[in-house]
Amino acid sequence: MKWSVISATNNEKVLASCLLSSPDVDSASEIILQRGFYSAAAAYNAGMEKATTDFLVFAHQDVYFPEGWLAAVEKAVQTLQKKDPQWAVLGIWGIKRSRERAGNLYCAGLMKQLGGIFDEPAEVRSLDEAVLIVRKSSGVRFDEEMPGFHMYGTDICLDAARRGLKCYAISAFCIHNTNGYKMLPWEFWKNYFLMRRKWRSELPITTSCTEITFWCWPMIRWNITQCLNILMKRHKPGQRVQDPGRLYRDNLSCGLVASSSGGTKTN
Repeated sequence: MKWSVISATNNEKVLASCLLSSPDVDSASEIILQRGFYSAAAAYNAGMEKATTDFLVFAHQDVYFPEGWLAAVEKAVQTLQKKDPQWAVLGIWGIKRSRERAGNLYCAGLMKQLGGIFDEPAEVRSLDEAVLIVRKSSGVRFDEEMPGFHMYGTDICLDAARRGLKCYAISAFCIHNTNGYKMLPWEFWKNYFLMRRKWRSELPITTSCTEITFWCWPMIRWNITQCLNILMKRHKPGQRVQDPGRLYRDNLSCGLVASSSGGTKTN
């Protein structure tokens, strides 16, 4: 399968230790690194124009794809070729219309695995931004009116739905080697309000981090709860590890993560 990796990057050390150290990345037809952009949407659209393949993997610089990741993606794509060859976007963590989560990844910021192995791609309404796989010929593009680096995964899924196209979460295990948040940045909430205005007719919208509603109660409740947890010292965010490959191997050998190709999940 011909595919391209596109990443908006601002930290060469993290990029080298995570995304570029992933075993399967070497098989990509192109590795397009976007530096100096004001937003993920602008970086990714420019990368899309550079790419010569139809299968585009947009990944955060702190994502690590273990051996077998690409095989799991190819398996999911083969399934969709029979079920829905006109799919628009795939991801590794998504939210169904029922608000149920679907995916298979380890989040260093949360210090735990999310989801687990599942067979069929799961149709979702929104996808987390850590990894987004776009079929270029679908015609979907990122909205460059969205500043910064948040919420664009949900936005492109809603845009796909507006075009009559579907998005899916797939079982392709990876590690999001991110630092955890004490409080989500103001930039995140700015895009919350932008999404609230843009997709007012679609409210409520559940994302991987929050729920967008007309009255914004989930946002208010989340911030109050986080403040109380910090004051009472009940919240300790996880930290990025230096070697995500070793983290994967250690957790796999202990049965603490479920890989794309097998293993058990005990957490």
